[in-house]
Amino acid sequence: MAPAKVTDAFQATKRGRGVAKGKPKAKSVRAADTKPENDTTEEYLNILKSFDMTSKFGPALGLTRLERWERAEKLDLSPPADVLRILREVGEDDPEIRECVWERIV
Repeated sequence: MAPAKVTDAFQATKRGRGVAKGKPKAKSVRAADTKPENDTTEEYLNILKSFDMTSKFGPALGLTRLERWERAEKLDLSPPADVLRILREVGEDDPEIRECVWERIV
């Protein structure tokens, strides 16, 4: 004998609702001992990312940020002086600072 309804052929299950059992998960909290240089690095990366995203200074792929800045300066495109200051201050040792944001994506 076949079931009268499709739902009669399958056992109904109820999923648990409400408060989860066990220990509550700890919320992530920003470390209280964050260094000021981390904030400075984040600020630098935001400025450099803005430079990378501005197409008026020419193509970004295949060039370091310093090469792109120098090219834009040579072509009188008025690149931001902050970018040059950051690149000289931090140096070319860090690939995250040296390379364009697109280098890691493309």
